[in-house]
Amino acid sequence: MNLHHLLVFHTIAKTGSITSSSKQLNISQPALSRELRVLENRFGVTLFERLPRGMRLTNSGKILAEYADRLFEIAHAAELAMKDIASASTGHLSLAASNTIGTYVLPRMISKFCNSNPGIKVSVFVGNTAQVSQGIAEQRYSLGFIEGPLHVRGLTAIRFGDDILLPVVAAGHRLANVPDVVPSDLDDEPLLMRELGSGTRELITDILHGLKIVEGPVMEFGNTEAIKQAVIHDAGIAWLPALSIRTELENGALVPLASDQLAIRRSLNVIRRDSSPGSPANDAFIRLLIQ
Repeated sequence: MNLHHLLVFHTIAKTGSITSSSKQLNISQPALSRELRVLENRFGVTLFERLPRGMRLTNSGKILAEYADRLFEIAHAAELAMKDIASASTGHLSLAASNTIGTYVLPRMISKFCNSNPGIKVSVFVGNTAQVSQGIAEQRYSLGFIEGPLHVRGLTAIRFGDDILLPVVAAGHRLANVPDVVPSDLDDEPLLMRELGSGTRELITDILHGLKIVEGPVMEFGNTEAIKQAVIHDAGIAWLPALSIRTELENGALVPLASDQLAIRRSLNVIRRDSSPGSPANDAFIRLLIQ
């Protein structure tokens, strides 16, 4: 595949316009249209609908656009990696973190890192464990941070800390004042969880099955803070990171269930590709984490 033709396609897909793409790439509009036709002829498909105003991706174009996005993200990451290797004092640190670490751990560490390395730009994507792991595998980020199990081949995990997932309820919940909660007390209770793909969700599901708890109705949320608010308003039981609920435990808005059996201890890990060469920025950040 001619990468220049793919760049032309990628630019038109992003701008939705031959005119805008022509200006951005500094190529005449007729030449741009010819190169797009060459690419369409190569694949034997139509990639865009030609509209009176602009261009719209066809179904085939949408599929190719996904691959083009990933390819040019990797090219951009490679360029940044070269800049990192060339200098320890300048460059870019591209991080991806699952929810707990991205919200409650990394901000403090990034602040400390940037104070010591003011020339390095830092960007952070926050998602679930599956998204972070896949992003590292696809070279879209240089370092990832997860709380859940690592299932993607070709990645290495280094433990840098620990956290506990505590089962909590609202102060008015029927189990809030039970002195010794047993697993069967949770049978059929409403549960508040992260979405599928979350490492936290996987750990909770494992303990439910391991303790033979009959799973009640599940409400899914995209982040920890939303779950926290739902528990406070007595929507059900949730396992929340101890890192995220210190204030709510102190003021009594949330009550941990009285059961050591139900608490989940987990490691906090930094992940990177096995074959990834070290860079000064990456190595400096990892040293800051594990010191």
